[in-house]
Amino acid sequence: MFDKIKDMLGGSKKNLGDLPLGGYEKYLKGVTYPIGLDDLKTAFRNNGAPDQVLGLLDKVGGKGKSTFSSEEDVVGSLKGELKSRM
Repeated sequence: MFDKIKDMLGGSKKNLGDLPLGGYEKYLKGVTYPIGLDDLKTAFRNNGAPDQVLGLLDKVGGKGKSTFSSEEDVVGSLKGELKSRM
């Protein structure tokens, strides 16, 4: 299962440490809500989010999600996108 997720996200098959399965909260430092997708991506980038996580945000946005009302909304959307790809 991990290999499938890693392939989907472009992660290395040798190191589970680079697989962004959680811990998204650390990229939300300084975010105030509600927040739009573009501002959220900027915050994630400024807080060191890897390209795989930024790509996951793009996938969430591609499904029509453009505004997030809380940290739980952001994290739930990202986790939901991962689950939909398994």
